[in-house]
Amino acid sequence: MKRIFALIAILLAAAPAFASEGPGEAAGFIGIPTLVWKILNFIVYFGLLVYLLRKPLANVFGSRREGIARALSEARQQQDEALRMKAEMNARVASLEREIVELKERMTREGERERAALVSQGAAEAERASSRLGVEADRRLAAARVSLAREAADVAAELAWDLLKREVTPEDRERIFAATLTRLEGSAR
Repeated sequence: MKRIFALIAILLAAAPAFASEGPGEAAGFIGIPTLVWKILNFIVYFGLLVYLLRKPLANVFGSRREGIARALSEARQQQDEALRMKAEMNARVASLEREIVELKERMTREGERERAALVSQGAAEAERASSRLGVEADRRLAAARVSLAREAADVAAELAWDLLKREVTPEDRERIFAATLTRLEGSAR
């Protein structure tokens, strides 16, 4: 094998000397035309290049392929994580919306019960003192309704605020704010 490479090297080194022949001389080297030597030189040169560079190029392209596959895998994992977080946030938002609806319903029921209790109490007082306090009883009943509505609204707001402080983290607030901002920007267009 070494002898073949040595022969090829000698022939390649001698080729420029034989290429210095004048124009019109077509004899070539060892009776072989110059064109054939040029073609043979070309084949040997690129054959040697392929032989010498095959492994390093295969390693380079293999490591590049692995790097791309690794980056693609990481991108898929990040996308899956983002989808999971989105589903989780949607579930939390839906849960909070359900809790708010339940809280409103509960406050409405409690308000109706208290209203019924206040109405019955007002009716009893009105019956006892209807001759003297008819107008006063109506005024107090109206004031009690307004007060109850305010109190119910305050309690509902306080319970909702406590629920939000307890359940929503600063990251959730940032995401909800970003989602709301995006929704508002989309509706503004």
